[in-house]
This record gives sequence, structure tokens and C-alpha cells, in this order.
Amino acid sequence: MSELKSFHIGVDLGQRVDHTAVVVVEQRVVATAERDAVTYEYRRERKLVVCLVERLRLGVGYEGVARELERLTNARALDGETVTTVVDATGLGMVVSENLRRKQLRGELYPVVITGGQEGRYRSGYWPTPRAELLLGVERALEVEGLGVAAGVKGWSEMEAEMRGMRKVRGERGPRWETLGAHDDLVFALGLALFGARMRWLPVEGESVRWRTWGGAWPRG
Repeated sequence: MSELKSFHIGVDLGQRVDHTAVVVVEQRVVATAERDAVTYEYRRERKLVVCLVERLRLGVGYEGVARELERLTNARALDGETVTTVVDATGLGMVVSENLRRKQLRGELYPVVITGGQEGRYRSGYWPTPRAELLLGVERALEVEGLGVAAGVKGWSEMEAEMRGMRKVRGERGPRWETLGAHDDLVFALGLALFGARMRWLPVEGESVRWRTWGGAWPRG
């Protein structure tokens, strides 16, 4: 069985005095050494691996961010693979998202409007998504889906520091997170990248490629 692979880019946009954070997650479906008792075919499993964590330099500007994402989606390492780019379209992020639509990005672009409450409805190319849902996606990836980190990812230690600086609190409407440290941009960029992976969940054990339908839960593998 040939290996299935895709790449998912999450972008948390910074303001003038903040960095823009970029995280890339590789999704891979591989054959294991275990065979199915009925079909005797090798079982497959999905792997999620963080392969890039970085903050763009200050002063790059939103046009510079758009050019950098255009370059990244067309990088040789991603050639021939499915690519999604999920960008924080909250506030001024809508302007960046419209600019990105005019760029030569490879793959699908998902502008996500991060909300503080419940899910909204998909409208005119934007996906309203609660802050807590993105962070629950990070939690699930780490605790259930076995999220890994590729060797040599320089920004991962900063990501871990951000995670340690976030506290999960149980509220009347479900869990929420408080940011106790100075930053949470890398964690949200990771959440956005995982959003993209779940929008294009690769097939395992005879499944077809899953698309997320609005109003339902994320598909589970």
C-alpha cells in the first residue's frame, strides 16, 4: 500500500508589535506490521507530526506574510501533496485572507474567525470557530492521536513553554483556557494547522477522504 501524506499550515496573525506564528503539521497514513485477521492486509494508522514551528520577523507586514505563505505552499518539499492553509481571519485577518485568495497558494485556504462562544455558521468563505474548539483539538492531538514532532524543529521548546503557560478551566458552557504566560500564538497556530488536517482527514482502513461538514463534530479516525 502506498503511503498517503498531506501538509497543513496554521497561521496566527500578529499585530504590529506581535509576531505572526506559523506551524506546519504533516498528516501521514502508513501501513503497520499488524495484519487484519480477515483480509490479511496490513493495518494502517494515521500519524500527525509537527514539522515546522516559527515566528515571522517583526515588521514583515501583512503583504510580506502573504508572500511567505505563497512561497511555503509551493515549496519543493510539499510538491505533489495535498496542502491546506488555515489562517486566523479575526479582525484585520479578513483583509489578509482576501489578499491570500489572490495569491498563487497551492491547495485549499480556510480563513477561520476565532470566536469566544459557540460555533457560528459557515458564511461567504469563512469558518467561525470557538477558541476552545481549537485548543481542544490541540489537546486531543497530544493525548489521543499521538502528535509527534520531527527532529530538528527549533521552535518546539517555545511551543511547550506556551502550553505550560495555559490553564484549562471548567466553565458552565464547557472547558476554556486561560493564558498565564506572555504568548499563546504558537499554540493557536498549531490548533489552526490541526483544523486543516481534520478538514482533509486522510482515509484509514477503507475510509474515503473525509470532509468536515459545518455544524457537526470533527470527524474521528
